[in-house]
Amino acid sequence: MFNFLNSAVLIAAAAALIPLLIHLFSKRKVRIVEFSSLKHLKEMQKRQVRRIKIRQLLLLLLRMLIILVAVLAFARPASKGGYIGSHAGVSSVILLDRSASMQRQVKDGETFDIAKRSAESILENFGQSDEIMVIPYDRKAYFPAGERFFSRDIAENVLAETTPGFDADNFGEAYNKAVELLERSQNLNRELYIITDRQLSSLPDSVKKPAADISTYMIDIPVETDGNCGVVNIDMGGQLIEVGIDFSVKAEIQNYDNFPKSQLLASLFINGIRVMQSEFSIEEGGRQFIQFKTAVHKTGYHSGWIELSDDGFPADNKYYFSFMIPDRFNILVVDDDGSGELIRLALVPSEKLAMYWSVKIIDPDQLNTVNFRDYDAVVLAGISSLGSVETSQILKFVDGGGGLFLIAGANLDPRYFNENFGSKLDIDLITPPPPFFSGAGYYTLERFDYTHPIFKAFSVFQQDSLPTFRFFALPKIEGKGGRVLAYFSNGDPAMAETPYGLGKIIMMTSPLSPRYTDLASHSFFVPFIIRTVEYLAGDVSEYESKNMVGENVFRSVAGRLTRYGTVQMATPDNRIFDITGTEQAGREVYECRPIDMPGLYQLRSNDRLIDLFPVNLNTNEGNLATVDFDRFKSALGIEKFKVIPYNRAAATVISEARFGRELWKIFLWAAVIIMAVEMLFSRETEPELKEQ
Repeated sequence: MFNFLNSAVLIAAAAALIPLLIHLFSKRKVRIVEFSSLKHLKEMQKRQVRRIKIRQLLLLLLRMLIILVAVLAFARPASKGGYIGSHAGVSSVILLDRSASMQRQVKDGETFDIAKRSAESILENFGQSDEIMVIPYDRKAYFPAGERFFSRDIAENVLAETTPGFDADNFGEAYNKAVELLERSQNLNRELYIITDRQLSSLPDSVKKPAADISTYMIDIPVETDGNCGVVNIDMGGQLIEVGIDFSVKAEIQNYDNFPKSQLLASLFINGIRVMQSEFSIEEGGRQFIQFKTAVHKTGYHSGWIELSDDGFPADNKYYFSFMIPDRFNILVVDDDGSGELIRLALVPSEKLAMYWSVKIIDPDQLNTVNFRDYDAVVLAGISSLGSVETSQILKFVDGGGGLFLIAGANLDPRYFNENFGSKLDIDLITPPPPFFSGAGYYTLERFDYTHPIFKAFSVFQQDSLPTFRFFALPKIEGKGGRVLAYFSNGDPAMAETPYGLGKIIMMTSPLSPRYTDLASHSFFVPFIIRTVEYLAGDVSEYESKNMVGENVFRSVAGRLTRYGTVQMATPDNRIFDITGTEQAGREVYECRPIDMPGLYQLRSNDRLIDLFPVNLNTNEGNLATVDFDRFKSALGIEKFKVIPYNRAAATVISEARFGRELWKIFLWAAVIIMAVEMLFSRETEPELKEQ
């Protein structure tokens, strides 16, 4: 059975008719010359003309055959089972999984090293005329030499330079790309080699089904592990971390195996030093929580990680975190009803505590003189309304990463509030609190959101109950209030939060003036104000960052820290990259790239540390459960594939499946031979009878 690998050339076979057309249009007309006695000459002429016509017909056929055979040679004929001719061309793609799970340790070494050796043995089955492409992949497919097929030598170089990564994988995308490239190939043999640990979490939901003539091979590599536990989360409880005061770090550990483990060690490192360790046991497939307590003794950036004892997959044995204790928070309070002084006293009750807080109080009409770059958070205490320019500046400040604490006053203008803040908070102010009320009855504060960083520290009071906080008059409002942090006893939102750009807004819907509430008279008030303002100014949840390898990470830095120089990002392995920020309301926002390994990343300007953030392994990579070949085949939607067993020469399996011989050389030689015969016939042709 024949196939033509360059079938478009076959249209040129029509050129074989050219000799026939030339022959038909160039036939001579016979001139008749009369002689007296021509009986014997006519007999001789008939025999001679007959021989000439036969030779001419043979020459015509030979010339047509030369053109036809030459065209067939250029069309690259190939046979499926022939034993003559040259080896049929091969186009192959090797998909090599380089995701984090390929770093598991097995009896014969690291899984990725075994996968590379398997790929090397596959490359031995290709000649220099074959087309090959090696595609390493994790979350995305990589093309180190471009999206093109290349020679075996280049494929070997690409393979030698490929290393395992720390990202999760996206096998479906890589598979679809490989099929797309193979479908473009013109070679008779098209092959796809898949080298992966067949991780359960990597199975695609759907893929493009390959063409029927793509031979698919699965390379079997060992995937057993010596058991795996990994750190999947760290919870620091929304604490306000202060110098010299103990704080807790709670690690969540997952056992991915079907048997229990005991006598395992978990260690807490702070700023690179092991400060605590704990022995633990964990049930099969279970989760264990381990809590550590420690303290730091200076302000600034701090980092740490939880580390488990070694097992079969070391990549998920560390989980990183970072936090910062500012030298000082700079707070701007815009006071219009006297409650701003309560905020100042809660933050700075004495000169001793002024070392942590810098609070400036101004009247609303002084806002046009403020440089918002100098502040970490703004408190609007009891304002009625602000000018459009001042309002725009405040919103721009929040959009760039600042925090706004809006405390409604008795004179708050509903129209102004609804137009500028209400839609963002999902609250409509119908009327502010009434100016006159008896004070006989009151509303209480209840239903706190104890999962929020501001109220986490007060969760112990859920059973013992907090004191009764009385509110004597409330505004009339509508709306659900976005994320509500606390409610009044009438069901209205008392405190609500909304993100805005890179910052956030928190609103207290009732005035804090003692005329309207006794909240400021309770001991709860001071820690409540401190936690709220520090949350807005420093983002106490930032140290719980869940940045993962391969994700887009954006960092917001105060503009005053970067105004005098370029910013560089240092990766955990000390690679340095220049990055460019975008100015947003006095802050610079940086997209950090590349985020390609777990660890601690630094942003520096003029050799000064301006940001420190952790990146961790995607927790899906810790689940090393695998699927068998049949389930993998079903997920790919293909009818069949061949498995190349581990430690068996790939050549045996490949040679059994690979077929085809190209016959173009035979056809080309046939054209040469026919041409020689045609030349021989042309010489032996007798001259035609000359005209007399």
